[in-house]
Amino acid sequence: MQGGAGDKRYVDAIAKAWEDLKGRDPAQLAAISGGELSGRNLTVRILQREAVLNLDSGDIRWSDGSEMKGDFKVVLMHYLQNTRGRLEGRLVSYREIEGGNLYYSVFQGRAIMPLIKTFGEAPEKLLEKSSKLDGRPVKRGDASVDFLFFPYLLVNATIWKGDDEVPSSANVLFDAAVIGVLPAEDVAHLSGDLVQLIIRG
Repeated sequence: MQGGAGDKRYVDAIAKAWEDLKGRDPAQLAAISGGELSGRNLTVRILQREAVLNLDSGDIRWSDGSEMKGDFKVVLMHYLQNTRGRLEGRLVSYREIEGGNLYYSVFQGRAIMPLIKTFGEAPEKLLEKSSKLDGRPVKRGDASVDFLFFPYLLVNATIWKGDDEVPSSANVLFDAAVIGVLPAEDVAHLSGDLVQLIIRG
């Protein structure tokens, strides 16, 4: 398993996941993950980009050949290990994910607070920025967008604009398919990464 210097914290987690994945049937892995198999390369969409896992070496890179951050790699590997190849069609909160209560302060700091700070007074900007990540506006709050982080992992970000009496608020919800697929720590990472990508536009 290869990785850049920034991946040191994640090497063990990636290696452990790879030990499981390298024994899987490639065609089945592609089908259940929503990915595409080309030779020994499995390509999986992450938001508006594509990740490529080489099924011989375990190397993971973006489709343009650039290095992927360690937390993205870990989340992708865990998704590939555990996805059931479907969305459930209902949303759950972070606290409903196993370990969600334990990691909630991390999730709040990485995802919720930056959303409020950036878009709380201007919900329309959430819609504008999200279009660059293939976000799909939905009717919820003052601005709400669904994102397919992975083919079978939907994330929703919503803003409620405050007034003189009630402060602005935000939430990040997930299709229920996430339960049992990703641990709370992974979900906190992907939520924070998603919010930062939205903010950067």
